[in-house]
Amino acid sequence: MAKKRSTKKKSSRKSKSSQNNTTVLIVAAVAAVVFFAVIFNYHFLLTDDGFVVVEKESWGPDTTFANTKSWSWSDWADHPEVAKALAKKEINNFLDSF
Repeated sequence: MAKKRSTKKKSSRKSKSSQNNTTVLIVAAVAAVVFFAVIFNYHFLLTDDGFVVVEKESWGPDTTFANTKSWSWSDWADHPEVAKALAKKEINNFLDSF
């Protein structure tokens, strides 16, 4: 006598596949939110002292990444938010050293 194949396995496979797709979508969405929260809240600067991460004064995508090694006075004047955030960090580091 031939055994009948159960259709339960096929439907459970579709259900697991659907659950996996949903899980991947949720994980990707959370990762995207975290990525943009970090990108929009911090300046990532390459300075003469090395790589520096400084919290932004205001939220947004402007000047997220900057190479400040060869910046002139006019470059610093054009990006006051970077200068202010970096100065604030350096002042806090100086005060913490006492």
